[in-house]
Amino acid sequence: MRYLKFGILIGLMFLILVGCSNEVTGDEKIAEQYVRAQGYNVTSYKGEVNRYSLDKRKLFGNTESIPFQQAWGVQKVEPDKYFGKEVTIYAFTVSNHPLEKIYKAKSNVYIMLSEGKVIGGYSFPDVDGMVGGYYSLDGKTLEEVTGLSYIEWSDNWKKKYGDSLN
Repeated sequence: MRYLKFGILIGLMFLILVGCSNEVTGDEKIAEQYVRAQGYNVTSYKGEVNRYSLDKRKLFGNTESIPFQQAWGVQKVEPDKYFGKEVTIYAFTVSNHPLEKIYKAKSNVYIMLSEGKVIGGYSFPDVDGMVGGYYSLDGKTLEEVTGLSYIEWSDNWKKKYGDSLN
């Protein structure tokens, strides 16, 4: 009888441990694998940080569009391809990132997925109180990614996405 109680106790502890594990699955697992494939070491998981349906209004016209402009401005793909589609963002804190050399701190990387596939990402130093625009996933500025000055890029962006009523 004593062994039976001990076995049940061990079984319950095992179930609790398995049930409480923070195993990453689904889209977050895809995002994590992508981060690791870029050569970054994941030091912490922030989980899903945003989910939205992309449309032209998100990209221009008010202060709420600024984070979307910054994120999409440093992508290798145009956002137009994803209009009407759901975009999910997963965040990770990483080491071994190019921004680490500049800021002497770990970086946060944000991986964008749509329909279960990675479509891009961006990064930002993990420094309290820091403000500014996003970097590309590999730590490049908007100017480095686009080959344009910020003013040139902004003018082009406004021409392309400024008429959000159409």
